[in-house]
Amino acid sequence: MAKPKSSAAPFFEDASGQIMCGDSLEVARTLPAQSVDTVVTSPPYYRQRDYGSDRQLGQEPTPAEYVQRLVALFAELRRVVRP
Repeated sequence: MAKPKSSAAPFFEDASGQIMCGDSLEVARTLPAQSVDTVVTSPPYYRQRDYGSDRQLGQEPTPAEYVQRLVALFAELRRVVRP
């Protein structure tokens, strides 16, 4: 199985695959279409967790902006996940 090429360094990698860490949308945008077998995610609920990062999901000024960011992320994840 060919591994996805990304400018983001894997957090963990072995013969079975790799785990990528970073801004989820930025990392996903570096991956080729249909190059990922599985995506595991648990986005934070709106305004329920503050991880101290200016760009974190869930701390947008409005619920509408939060939903827009989730839609953009999941559209990109759909592009990279194999059918």
